[in-house]
Amino acid sequence: MYFKNILITLIFLAFAGVNFAQSSAITLKAEKKTAAPGTKVCINISADNFIKMLSTQYTLRWDPKVLEYTGVQGFKLPFLTKDNFGTIGIKKGFLTVVWIENNLKGADLANGAAMYQVCFTVKGKAGSTSSIAFSPTPTPYEAVNSKEQLAKVSVVNGSVSVK
Repeated sequence: MYFKNILITLIFLAFAGVNFAQSSAITLKAEKKTAAPGTKVCINISADNFIKMLSTQYTLRWDPKVLEYTGVQGFKLPFLTKDNFGTIGIKKGFLTVVWIENNLKGADLANGAAMYQVCFTVKGKAGSTSSIAFSPTPTPYEAVNSKEQLAKVSVVNGSVSVK
């Protein structure tokens, strides 16, 4: 019985410092805009509850018949550059995003503040629409805070309506 109690205590102590619970959720948001055919449109990608975050990853999707990817700009997170974006799928209408705060201190962003912009040339006809949708494929949703806890990721998709 004595050894059983020691074993249970050791197991408890081994897992005492491990936090399996998720921290609070972050919400990723894409803006809704209207644009004319042939024009450039940039969509703000923002977040809510982005507090002491170490990393985040996801995929953005759009209709390549309506929008042609031209780039990303306006980086507001530390260490976020064009190198954090995987462009291999842009002809198919998707862009992968992986960001890490390299100092490992965590970054904050005011609710609704843009993390960056994704830009397109509108090639669809008037009356067409493309969603700007967050997707867990091929890059799955993930967000980690400075306590190295996973944060639940919720999304609010945007769109571009062609006028």
